[in-house]
Amino acid sequence: MAAGLGCFACTGASAATRPALLSHCLRVESTAWGLELWRSDGSSGGTALVRDINPGKPSGRPYQFREVQNRLFFGANDGLHGFELWSTDGTAAGTRMIMDINEGTPGSFPAGIAVLDDKVCFGADNGTHGRELWCSNGSVEGTDMVVDIFPGPTGSNPRYFTQVNGSLLFEADDGVHGRELWRTDGTREGTMLVYDIQPGRDNSWPSNFSRINGLLLFRATDSRHGRELWRSDGTSEGTYMVKDLNDGPADGF
Repeated sequence: MAAGLGCFACTGASAATRPALLSHCLRVESTAWGLELWRSDGSSGGTALVRDINPGKPSGRPYQFREVQNRLFFGANDGLHGFELWSTDGTAAGTRMIMDINEGTPGSFPAGIAVLDDKVCFGADNGTHGRELWCSNGSVEGTDMVVDIFPGPTGSNPRYFTQVNGSLLFEADDGVHGRELWRTDGTREGTMLVYDIQPGRDNSWPSNFSRINGLLLFRATDSRHGRELWRSDGTSEGTYMVKDLNDGPADGF
């Protein structure tokens, strides 16, 4: 994306009513266009619609902008393919849908878009495997389902992607261990369960992810201690409860 420019989602031709900051994107409510992709260099003359992704008043509703190598990746709906993965360099010609992951109008609804090295990883549903882990470098050939974590159509529903020590840590359910902590380096071989916090099929429900000093801090339960504060460096050995804040099985966090 051109230096000195920012992209944002906007529903009108001018900064009208009820602006609200959403991450690094600005949504402004109006009726001139639907919710579409805009760009700005901070001046009135340098603020313009990039592309009307869903032509006319219907909204393209771009969301979850993530920058990789001077391009923004995001989800959007062009009215023909449903919500799919898009990218932009800040120009109309350079704004395109990367891949129709779930062919036709249903959409794959990419979510949890996170940066990992020179690509983005996210959860998406291709209509066959359920919501699973996908990664993309911005090309059709470089956009693939990494692994079918929960084999079959159910989907592992990966979420809460957080980068720690060169990998993405996330929550997922493989159908065997329940919802537990996983990691990926963007490859099939490098995607694995980190630790079965709540042994067996029951869920530990890892959530509230926060990265600090090369560690992931999060909330989870192992049933003996209730929901407590845990930490992980992305390895089994480095994943453990920090402290039983509320002694015993009652929740402390």
